[in-house]
Amino acid sequence: MNAQPEPNLVAPEEASSLRRQSWHRLFSFLGLTLLGLLFVTALSRSLPPPPRAPFDRRALEQLKRLNPEFVLIGNSMVQTRFDENLLRRLLRPHRVAVLGVSATKSAVWYLMLKNLVVLSGTHPRVIQFFRDGELTDPRARALGPEHIKLERVSVDSEPLVEGKLAPPLREPIARLGWFRDRAMPFGRLHVQTAPLLDDVAVACSRLLWRNADRDVRKREINDLFALGNLRTAEVPADPVVGGGSADFKDLVDASFLPDTCQLAREHGIPLTFVRVRTRDAASGVPDDFERQYIADLARYVRGCGAEFYDMYDATWESLDMYGNGDHIAAKFKYRYTGLFVDHMAQIFH
Repeated sequence: MNAQPEPNLVAPEEASSLRRQSWHRLFSFLGLTLLGLLFVTALSRSLPPPPRAPFDRRALEQLKRLNPEFVLIGNSMVQTRFDENLLRRLLRPHRVAVLGVSATKSAVWYLMLKNLVVLSGTHPRVIQFFRDGELTDPRARALGPEHIKLERVSVDSEPLVEGKLAPPLREPIARLGWFRDRAMPFGRLHVQTAPLLDDVAVACSRLLWRNADRDVRKREINDLFALGNLRTAEVPADPVVGGGSADFKDLVDASFLPDTCQLAREHGIPLTFVRVRTRDAASGVPDDFERQYIADLARYVRGCGAEFYDMYDATWESLDMYGNGDHIAAKFKYRYTGLFVDHMAQIFH
């Protein structure tokens, strides 16, 4: 009455056969997955990379034509501060060119030196303006959609620049992903297949909306997956590590500073680095940026034979002159140019 059902016993030979079949299915699945991955990788690598933005020769031709004695390089900290025509008049008979390109950082500045100043055949003093840690942050304003800024000042491929845009060694997972994406450029395949996938999606939608206009439906699908409707992640700037020469050495080694100094030295181009005065400095806010970092930076660039000026205490640059953020307001640009020449004349020698 209380008899228990007999357990379902499996013969050892049958159990062994089942295990072998399971392992066989697993290895077959892994093998097919690997083959599929290799096929997609090979197909992706066989496709041409997306077209690069063409090299913008206008600044190069300007430098050749002008043959300047001084070239100012930087981002909007240069663009909003200097009226180029006034600067030329004030420095006459010296010739000067202003290469201020907004929203650029050290990767673009290095390429401007390499592919504009050096290629022009001129030997001016290059005056590099920067804020705080920009000189040792090689990835800032150089990745994703902003990579086009590098392409505009790249004559050809730039392996040195691309190598330094890889995540630092202290981020091994991100660095591995970086090199994986270059070994397996699936983005090329996506560019080629996206129109086909759009057409398939439209065809499927017409099964549900038979009277729908194809272009309208396609537009609706594209709008659904538009970048504005997706979550995006910005690549953060690498943090500035301060407080010691060992940390600073790691930052410098990963940056474009050694390459900038070497390039200038090889081509006989004098360098001057100018740390601009920020709104906080003009407001009297204590300099909370890493003092040891600035001291190490000044020591390094002077050791390269370059000049270094820190405008943090340049009180002639008053708070009322600022517009948006650290930019000089447009109405004070003319005045600022004159004041800079008066107070920083030692730079132009």
